[in-house]
Amino acid sequence: MAIRLGTVAAIGFDSFAPAEWLGCFRRLGCTVVQAYRNQEAKVSLRQMQEALAAGGMPCDSLHGVFGEAFDPSAPDEHARRFAVDTYKAEGELALALGGPLVVVHCSTVRPQGVSPQEKRLRWDQLRRSIAELGEFGRRRGVTYAFENLPGYHAIGSDAGELARVLGELGAPNTGLCFDTGHANLVGDVPSALRAAGKQIVYVHFSDNSGKNDEHEMPTYGSLDTAGVAAALREIRYRGTLMLEVFHDAGRLRELIDTGCAERLADFVAAVGETDGPDGPVV
Repeated sequence: MAIRLGTVAAIGFDSFAPAEWLGCFRRLGCTVVQAYRNQEAKVSLRQMQEALAAGGMPCDSLHGVFGEAFDPSAPDEHARRFAVDTYKAEGELALALGGPLVVVHCSTVRPQGVSPQEKRLRWDQLRRSIAELGEFGRRRGVTYAFENLPGYHAIGSDAGELARVLGELGAPNTGLCFDTGHANLVGDVPSALRAAGKQIVYVHFSDNSGKNDEHEMPTYGSLDTAGVAAALREIRYRGTLMLEVFHDAGRLRELIDTGCAERLADFVAAVGETDGPDGPVV
């Protein structure tokens, strides 16, 4: 697989009209989308399919539901089981949308932190969830990508640690979704990419100030984009760079008019292989 730009497809949100909004991302060079629905809106499968069709790009993945009720590291076993069962259903939804990959938040928000004992328990619970989802994914043909998170989550902010756990388990159909914005909040992003290495199966690509997760367009914040490109090239990442950016259509058009597509194309070229009109080119 070659490097390709993708975008989040926000579905069920009043602020985003799929045809107009995703049309802007096509002009920025995106060719695929990750479906992300409003959890409060009770969006149906048909509504999701219609929104994706309006955007004119195929779906390669689904951002799974997340929050307190969907925590695969939950210390309470009943809560963990509920999260795993929910993500199995998310896997079926992803397949129905044509994108056989589900992004999973590996824990929930705990701004005050957790005790060392709870952290160990949560990692044990997450290991169980990874193994169970991996086996389900093997049977159904769906991959589960566990995402590195900001530091105010119970576990999962250290991409290298998450990658080590995934590597030690070796569960089928599992990997790491590397979020550049989240990594930028907790440390050096190129180093985190190298630490995560071959476990990375998907990339959420956004920028920020380094203090808050503003989901800024890459190259417009504090992210070391040159270092990120070098690290991605070094680990030979070949997959989607999904622009997880939530600017409105007006702001996106401003970025297009001032050369954003060219900046993104330069970044992709710096990473390496890209899709050309006649197939992969360097």
